[in-house]
Amino acid sequence: MSRTVSARIPTKLHEELRERCNLVGESINDFVTACIEVGLHNSCEFDFGDELIDENDEKKTT
Repeated sequence: MSRTVSARIPTKLHEELRERCNLVGESINDFVTACIEVGLHNSCEFDFGDELIDENDEKKTT
């Protein structure tokens, strides 16, 4: 069984969240659920796409 949680977040943060989810091919729900799991348990098997972000940052600076 699952529950619904509603949160108010700044527009800029939501835009970044949406972009990251699109990049890794996951839903916002799955991404936020994984973030909560990490916050509560300090571990998660979810791929947050950090490597993809690092690669994009490197390409922008070269």
